[in-house]
Amino acid sequence: MGLEWEVQVRFPSDTPVAGIELNPWVRVNYKGSYVSPPNYALQFAWYRELSTLPKCVEDYVAFQDHASRDSSMTVYGGGLNQEKHGLLNSEDLKIVKGEGKTWIQVGSSRTYTPSEDDIDSSLRLVSVAIDDMGIKMSINVFVTTPVIRLPRPYPRHMIIFCSLRKFRNPKCIATPFKEESFRVLSYNILADLYTVSGAYTHCPNWALTWEYRRRNLLNEILSYDADILCLQEVYSANEYVIDGCATFFRHDRFKIVIKYEVEYDKMALPVIEVLEPDKRNNGLFRLMKDNVALVVILEEKDNGRSPDAARSTICVANTHIHRGLDASDVRLFQVVNLIRGLEKIDSSGIPILICGDMNSLPGSDPHRFLINGEVGCFSEKFRDPLGIHKHLKLSHSMHLACAYAHLLDSNEVGQHQKEKMDYQAMEPLFTCFKPSLTGTLDYILYSKNRLKVDGLLKLLDYDSLEKRLLPSPLWSSDHVALMANFRVKHASRGVQYLSPPPDPWEQKQTN
Repeated sequence: MGLEWEVQVRFPSDTPVAGIELNPWVRVNYKGSYVSPPNYALQFAWYRELSTLPKCVEDYVAFQDHASRDSSMTVYGGGLNQEKHGLLNSEDLKIVKGEGKTWIQVGSSRTYTPSEDDIDSSLRLVSVAIDDMGIKMSINVFVTTPVIRLPRPYPRHMIIFCSLRKFRNPKCIATPFKEESFRVLSYNILADLYTVSGAYTHCPNWALTWEYRRRNLLNEILSYDADILCLQEVYSANEYVIDGCATFFRHDRFKIVIKYEVEYDKMALPVIEVLEPDKRNNGLFRLMKDNVALVVILEEKDNGRSPDAARSTICVANTHIHRGLDASDVRLFQVVNLIRGLEKIDSSGIPILICGDMNSLPGSDPHRFLINGEVGCFSEKFRDPLGIHKHLKLSHSMHLACAYAHLLDSNEVGQHQKEKMDYQAMEPLFTCFKPSLTGTLDYILYSKNRLKVDGLLKLLDYDSLEKRLLPSPLWSSDHVALMANFRVKHASRGVQYLSPPPDPWEQKQTN
């Protein structure tokens, strides 16, 4: 008796969503082992369930089914028979029976994207392995639950301040004032590898698949029509990379002057070397994290303006700070070292923007350091078993402010939006809304002496999240996006900036 081969098929979820590609994992092996099969090809057929049929089609299917029962059964490797699995062919109708239902073929490739016509109907995938001789080795039939409709997106409007109010555009599309102002988005999009950890059991499995989340996130991000995108937890399918940061900008508005890639673990080595010998191993464990920052200096393009017209230069820093539960010293270390380099760029006169997931709540030591320019006394929750703070410069001269504090400063913002703010911290009530934490971890900070906030993306509340934790079918990350319109103040516009240093983070930190 020959080997019994089997086709194995797996889906991230057995609930299809209209408009979201189905891309199954398919493998052929010997039953009960990992023996490699001989050379083979795979054939696929996708079917949609038919609930009702015209009378002529019913008669045809009944005749076809009867004829197949009278003919000899064809047996494939694995003991599966043709009639049982509905491999009844009609080039005209491509209608088969199986699993007690009637199906019509809708596709013949490995992947399939359900359409509006498929909604409320189950799908059926027949996968057949064929060897070099054209003999069928095995077959697999997979039936999904009924196709569901893509959830309707929830629009987030912009709040435009002052004289720009007449240009307010609730759909976030391009507006006339964008020639002078620019729109910056910061968003932790939730790396795909974290969705399989079992931390989001509140969310339907189909809404956690990358195929669904990719489509949903892309649609959301494009709807904001930002000029600069700062994304965190951008995952690369590389065994040496967990997640990182990605910065995008409109090439018709800006050109890149210089880019810096900041790796916090490299900055940790000089500090670890000066620790007491018995603390160095622990220092390696605590400080050698793979968090990064991506810093770019952008310059406005001419775009047809006269050579004498003022052009602005801005520095955009995008970072994701370590999130360990008992790592307040690590977060402060990373934030201080980020500012150490940005402060050198700031001294050249270039306006600074800092976007990212700081994994630090309002009032925490990293947050106070950023906003107040110093830490002063440490908070009660600060833990520093290695005495790292003694090796940090815990003050800076940059004039930083959080963009969303402007919601409370402005008389143009309605009370409904202000109720989504923490009045004491002057930050949103939350930017992260997941089972393990609800609070503000994400920020857009800016040089308040060189930049002006012209608008902000409206905040979300529990009702706009449909009373669901994140991620959800509507929102595909456990964080919410933040976005602000900025314009360079006239005093800083067209200034001849000093050249930024080749690497502001190159110099080793001193005690």
